[in-house]
Amino acid sequence: MPDLQQPENECGTPALGRANEPKSTAPSNRGCATIASIVIPHYQTEELVRLCLRAIRRLTDPPYEVIVVDNHSQDGSLAYLRQVRWIRLIERGPETEAEPVFAHAAAMDIGTAAARGRWLVSFHTDTIVRKAGWLKALLARLDANPKAAALGSDKVDSDAAWYRAMKRLWDTHRMRSLARRVFGLPPDPRLLPPAFYPRSFCAVYRLDVVRQLGLNWQPARIHPTGELLYRGLIDAGYEGIQLSSDEMREYLSHVAHATALVGRGGIGHWRGNQKARRALARVMGTELAQQLLSDDSLDR
Repeated sequence: MPDLQQPENECGTPALGRANEPKSTAPSNRGCATIASIVIPHYQTEELVRLCLRAIRRLTDPPYEVIVVDNHSQDGSLAYLRQVRWIRLIERGPETEAEPVFAHAAAMDIGTAAARGRWLVSFHTDTIVRKAGWLKALLARLDANPKAAALGSDKVDSDAAWYRAMKRLWDTHRMRSLARRVFGLPPDPRLLPPAFYPRSFCAVYRLDVVRQLGLNWQPARIHPTGELLYRGLIDAGYEGIQLSSDEMREYLSHVAHATALVGRGGIGHWRGNQKARRALARVMGTELAQQLLSDDSLDR
């Protein structure tokens, strides 16, 4: 792999530039006081990752670095990533885990180890920034609370607003829980909403805390990628900041399961695949997406 060839920012660490890094990349011992390290696992989503990266490039205020960890892609997407001059690209080989969930978690661990910033931002290729200043706003929220070590939201549904309102109205678990309260019955644990953790499509962490506690992204039975990392922070006495889905949606769009749909042919659930196709078509058809996909200058 070639050596790093990146311009240095005011903290003495590379921010924007080109790098293809070996698996053994070690983090710098001195993190920049302001830089954010955005880590993006990737697998065979050429047009989607193009849109994702260009949206970051256009709508994100420096200083930041983007680390893309490729999980052994075999399509044209890897050739595209190699010519994007401002990212740090880490290419994994045949050792990449066959199970997508574990491959994604391993990529996050590799990107986290390589990160040089104060802040760690987990990101997906099907997350599309749509508002300038998004990163600065999220970092300011987390930085304002020294007791908090994580910030994020629950799922950001891509459905229309009226449909989201209807789903909340006809949430059977919510209605049954309300009925139990009305009749003086004790809560049924099976009806309680799952405990919050920041979904990894866009979440922000204090990187030094994550490293000090030795936390990682590995999932476990019934615990998705990132949940145990967040629980580790909470167990250590730190707080988490939960944004509402509407707050997060103000800054970005997340097309749930689009990475699996594009890169691996779907999620094995017909309705979920159909929903992802419709949502992806809506995002790709927006004026912003068309502008970004036609602007090759954002790769330089």
